[in-house]
Amino acid sequence: MADIEEKILLIGQDEDSSHLAEHLRQAGFQVDHRIDVASLKDESRADDVDADLIILSSRAGRVRDLSGWLDSTEIPIVMLDQPVTAADVVTALRSGASDVITRPMNDFVDADRVIEQQMARVRLQKDYQAARDELERANKELEIGLAELRNDHNAGRRVQSKMLPERRQQFAGLTIDHILKPSLYLSGDFLDYFPLNTHQVFFYLADVSGHGASSAFVTVLLKNLTNRLQRNLRRGSSDDITDPHRFLARANKELLDTQLGKHLTIFAGILDTRARTLRYSLGAHYPMPIIWQDGVPRFLEGRGKAVGMMEDATYETTEVSIEEPFRLVAFSDGILEVINANSLAEKEQSLLETVAMAGHTIEKLEQAFGLDVIRDLPDDIAVLSIASAV
Repeated sequence: MADIEEKILLIGQDEDSSHLAEHLRQAGFQVDHRIDVASLKDESRADDVDADLIILSSRAGRVRDLSGWLDSTEIPIVMLDQPVTAADVVTALRSGASDVITRPMNDFVDADRVIEQQMARVRLQKDYQAARDELERANKELEIGLAELRNDHNAGRRVQSKMLPERRQQFAGLTIDHILKPSLYLSGDFLDYFPLNTHQVFFYLADVSGHGASSAFVTVLLKNLTNRLQRNLRRGSSDDITDPHRFLARANKELLDTQLGKHLTIFAGILDTRARTLRYSLGAHYPMPIIWQDGVPRFLEGRGKAVGMMEDATYETTEVSIEEPFRLVAFSDGILEVINANSLAEKEQSLLETVAMAGHTIEKLEQAFGLDVIRDLPDDIAVLSIASAV
């Protein structure tokens, strides 16, 4: 039994054609019965022919005329003809026929076999076309979704860029600069710095776990936290921002409260040019920040748990004396991905040597590590540089 939607155009007014038309209707096909090709052309346009299969009686016209009129349509045409030889079948196929049904049709067995074979091909072609249409639709939806995602990421990147401090600033006799290079649209690395008063500068460099929008959201949380703590300091309601370890404890609590499943490593500190001290706290930050005094670079010491992982995490502040001229440089761990060395120890040594040779500007550090030419970074990279203005 045919699908009720399957349509056959049968062309021919002889007795065999009429019997076949009735047989096909009983089999469930929708049959459009026409007299001959000439009348079909007079009554219809080629574009209006709505059929899955055409059966053409040899007495009603030629296959070549019909297929030529139909032009680009892919409707198969089956000839209904007298007993034929193999050569006749080849001629019919070359003329545009897909198969041949021979007369007489006493029991329609041959006709049913040919028609079923052709309809099977038609159904397969319909399934193929439906799959192609569905794929094209899915691709269009994907393209639209990707365009929206790119727009969202670009908007997020602009917002994230606006949250960063201005570059090449001077506070309390210090020159502060940075660079942040995301591996994707949005960065999980973040940094900030600002004066607490005329002689103290607060700063931090953080590296949020993972990549993408969820990690970038945590950087928004950090920026919001520092803004609130600065307001609290001005109002006199809280001085958490004046102690690096209290800042880390506050960030740890707020990040856990979000239940985002994110954590971060961080280096936060306060440089006091009047007391000539650096007070800092570490939250599993790696590589260790580098301080350069008396022409010799060295890693700072200390340890601490990652922020946002454990409720009972505690942090401590380490204090070191500073003498001018000095320079403090901190990196996110993405910098290690661009250093060509076999072991972490060798990468750390290369980091020290490169900082020693690169001079006193972010631009020279960027060139020394090749960050100005690398296009596809394996990880986000953030660099923070603080130097005495001497």
